[in-house]
Order: sequence, then C-alpha cells, then structure tokens
Amino acid sequence: MNIRHSLLLAVTSLGAMTAIQAQEKLDIKLTGRALFDLATYSQNDAAKTQDGEMIGGAGIRDMRIGFKVNYGPSWFFRGDVTFANNKVSLKDIYVQYNFSKDNFLRAGHYTVPFGLSSAYGSAKKEYLEEPEGNVYQPGRRIGLMHTISNHHLWWQYGIFADNSALTTSTDKSGPQGFTVAGRLIWRPVMGEGAGFHVGLSGMHVKAESDLKKGSHIAYASKYLTAVDKRNAIAVDLTDARWENKFTAEFQGIYRNFQLSSQYYWSHVNRLGGNAYDTKGFYVSARGVIINPVDYKYNYVTSGVDSPGSNNLELMLGYGFLDLGDTHALAHSNIPGMAGAGKMTDYSAGLSYFFNKYVTVRLNYHHMDVKQWSQTETKKVDALQFRVQYIF
Repeated sequence: MNIRHSLLLAVTSLGAMTAIQAQEKLDIKLTGRALFDLATYSQNDAAKTQDGEMIGGAGIRDMRIGFKVNYGPSWFFRGDVTFANNKVSLKDIYVQYNFSKDNFLRAGHYTVPFGLSSAYGSAKKEYLEEPEGNVYQPGRRIGLMHTISNHHLWWQYGIFADNSALTTSTDKSGPQGFTVAGRLIWRPVMGEGAGFHVGLSGMHVKAESDLKKGSHIAYASKYLTAVDKRNAIAVDLTDARWENKFTAEFQGIYRNFQLSSQYYWSHVNRLGGNAYDTKGFYVSARGVIINPVDYKYNYVTSGVDSPGSNNLELMLGYGFLDLGDTHALAHSNIPGMAGAGKMTDYSAGLSYFFNKYVTVRLNYHHMDVKQWSQTETKKVDALQFRVQYIF
C-alpha cells in the first residue's frame, strides 16, 4: 500500500470516526399526538336567541407531528406543527441552550410563561379545554426566555413579540407590540407524593397595532368545548395602549389527590386616560379513583404529571370570568365592548389512562353567561368525549 493510499485510508477512517462520534451525540426523537372529539349541547331559549343553536358533532382538537433533538448535554432543538380546523400551523419551534439541567436559555416560538396553563400541553391538561379564566394566557409567541430553578424556587421570564409577528409583515400589521412576562414558583414543601407550590405570574403588554383598527387588546372566551367554537363573551378594546396582568396560583398534591387554583386580574390602559379592569378565577380538584397511584410533581415545568396505566381519574371544578368593567361600560363605552359580560361554569370529568400513550376522556360543563348588552342569562350544557394518543 503506497503513501497516497495510506493517507486516503486514514482520512476516510478519521471522517467515519468523526461521523460516528457526531451520531452518538445527536439524539433524535419523533413526537406526535392526536385528539379526536365528540360533543353534544343543550341550551336555554336565551342562549339560542343570542347565539343561535349550537351544533354537536365530531372534530379534531389537535393532530401534531414533530421532533426533539438533543446534541450533547447543552443543545436542545424542538419543532412541531399541528393540523386542526382544516389548517396547518406552527406550535413549538425553538432552540435551547442548557447551562445545566436547572438553568437554560430558549429562543424561538413557544408558550409564554404565565400561570399553570404554561406547564401543560393540550393532551395533559386537567380538562379537555382551558378554564374560561385562562383567556389571559397569550399562548405561543416568538421570544427569548430564561429558566432557572432549584428544589424550592423556579423562575421563568422572557420578552416576546406580539401575535402578528408570526403571520403578518410589519407593512401590513403596523408597529408591533411586545410582551414582557415571568412566572415565579415557590415550593415550601414538596416531596414524593405530597407537597404544594404557590406562584405568581406577571405580564406587561404593549398593545398590538392594526393599520385599519388601531392598537387594541382583545379577549374572547368560547364555551368550554372544541367542536362548536362560538364565543360566549368577548371584548375588543380598540383604544388600548398597554396592559398589566397578574395571576396567583396554587397547586398541591397528596398521594392520589390534587388541588389547583388560580386568580387572574388585568388592567388595560386606554387612550384618553380611561381604563378597563377584568378578572377571573378557577378551582379544580382531581383524584385517581381506580388503581390509585401517587401524583408526581414535575420539577422541570412546575406542573403535575398524569397517571400511568389502567388508572381512572375523576375531576371536579368551578370557574368564572368577568370581562365587564362596570365603570368603563357606563362612562367610556366603545363598540368592542358589546360582547362583554360574566361567565361561570361547573365542571366534572373522567379520564381513563390505558397506558402513557392512550387515554379516553369525558367532560361535562354547565355554563351561565350574562352579557352586558343583554337582559337574559344564557345557559349552556356541554358533554364532550375525547380519544387521544400521544408519543
């Protein structure tokens, strides 16, 4: 073998070894989920008159495919897309650098840290749909976020672009707003199968701009179902300048029992020195009643993991949302306030976990809605069934 062949073999071998080492560092995992729903509804005459008749049927709540990539101990990538309502949209698309397992920096498109909801994906929430008070959670935004924690404290904070940054160029959207948000958790007592945390989230929002409508902040709460998605109450403050909002949270576990609660408050500063204040609340209890197992606290997200296999879970809850500022409605009313009002719900649910991949769920909600512009209260009952799998 001549020198040329030896060098070629050495270079080829070195390249192969480098590729093998790189492959050993690169860990790729395919992820996905599918949530299929059936729902039926009952309404009083006021609800039928004001909203029209709600239509039961089937729907795809979420069908998602994606990947997770770990490159060594420091780098993590995630990307997934979802199909729902006959359209494809982006979900989590981000890169994360881990200084340690309890200290990381994330950049991309992901959920803004605000309240308990930011700790759970769509397939792992207590109920099929969020409590009405969770309209204050802005969902996913493009941003930069830092997370740092230890056994007792967990802090996540970041800065984010407004919702239009993902879908509309600035020549069509106008000047973009922004959001500064953070969630702080304290775990005074947390051990295996028992403990609790308390938390506070805060957010400052510069109002989104619209070249046609001006700057605005809007909230809309649908009835707690994913098949018929009409709004129950809504408000669109087209004269908004900025908003401050907060939520206080509690979450506790004791063996096979869990209790969660949140209170929300929002203050919107409007043009002309006017304001608009709203609030919401919910409390929820759940327990594993067949094949009881202890709930496990998730220190990474500051949430609670779902049970494992062959477990039946019972959930009970109450919530309300008040999108009506009495003073503003009386003294500085604008057309976007026509749908403002109050909504309450009483909820119950069952979830059966065949294994960590497949779950069937049944939720019932009784909802009372009183819009400011209407004299009669709407009453709606929703029964929704879901089959879901996740991998």
